[in-house]
Amino acid sequence: GARALGPARSGGPGGVAGIRGDPRRREVRALTLGFLSLGANAAPLDVLSAAAEAGFGAVGLRVSGRNPGDPWPQPNAEGDGLERIRARAEALSSRISSISGYYMSEKTSLSHLLANVEAARRVGAPLISQGCFEPDPSRVAELLRDYARAADDAGVRIALEFMPMSSLKTIADAQRVIADSGARNVGLLIDSLHLARSGAGGADVRALDARCIHLTQLCDAPAVRAAETTLFDEAMSGRMYVGDGGLDLKGLVEALSPDAEIELETPVIADATLPGGERARRAAEKAMAFFVSHFG
Repeated sequence: GARALGPARSGGPGGVAGIRGDPRRREVRALTLGFLSLGANAAPLDVLSAAAEAGFGAVGLRVSGRNPGDPWPQPNAEGDGLERIRARAEALSSRISSISGYYMSEKTSLSHLLANVEAARRVGAPLISQGCFEPDPSRVAELLRDYARAADDAGVRIALEFMPMSSLKTIADAQRVIADSGARNVGLLIDSLHLARSGAGGADVRALDARCIHLTQLCDAPAVRAAETTLFDEAMSGRMYVGDGGLDLKGLVEALSPDAEIELETPVIADATLPGGERARRAAEKAMAFFVSHFG
């Protein structure tokens, strides 16, 4: 089965949430810090340190470049790099919620996706966050079938992310390739920005079987994307701290099960030069204000 690092927590990621009142209220230790909050190329050990400083109970780590051959900070899959990352997480009592590795694309083959599985196994992560830029849906389904089978053998699930600028643009696109693959350990990754820009919202999430939502990433942004900004540029440099923008994040959180895995993905460009621990603390403080305001 899947392995989780750190001390046992009752009730999954939300097990220490809802101490009083609304069960959807979260303490910082019931949230996951996503690597992107510290920048697109945030090194795993830096993310672990920042998360621990800010009081997060879990992290989402990127352990390789997005495409084969892309450089990635050490330690990585080379040598005993992933074992070092795992040991550091254990020392900090930090749970590794998920890892990100190679995208599914025309540049990747099944062997690259199997490397993602091996990385998850070595680092002790129960989930792979998976982006998809392969334009051929039949190839996606075929790759996903074999990828998911290998992941299942390792006790790992896959969270497939839909993004309007990727080949899986909507919830329905992701659901279709999952169904075509026949994989039972593949679910959805719901990113609040991509959800909004795909034209969907909390009502669409509420209509889903909660068991198919493997990970939710929260950030804020203006209610409407600026006309001069591309979807890709907004996703990389237009995200805001939770509560600072105009997305219906309350509606999204209300649509999730109270124990859903929630990761903060808030790479605020204005704070890009701050130390990682400070960026993580700001993300945590904004998230706490949001949860107290809406679910306190």
